[in-house]
Amino acid sequence: MASDLQETLNRIVNKSTILIEKYHALEAENKSLAELVESLRSELAHLKKEDEQLQMDNKYLKIARNVASSPEEVKAAKQVIASLVRDIDKCISQLNE
Repeated sequence: MASDLQETLNRIVNKSTILIEKYHALEAENKSLAELVESLRSELAHLKKEDEQLQMDNKYLKIARNVASSPEEVKAAKQVIASLVRDIDKCISQLNE
């Protein structure tokens, strides 16, 4: 009877040790995955911002192409638009500060 109880106790101790080890491993994996998620969210936000900027640039270039008929006019319009975009970006960055 005592040996059965001892064996049962040993099995319980062994299983609890295994469960604790698995718990710690899963906890570490969870932390790692949480960091990965945060990193990917940050990258996604950066890419969304870059996408918005590129779409805005594309829109301005389309407008410049429609407004200007000669290559010289297109170049001048692009420069004006680029300057305006830089000014707007500076204003936005100042507002964000």
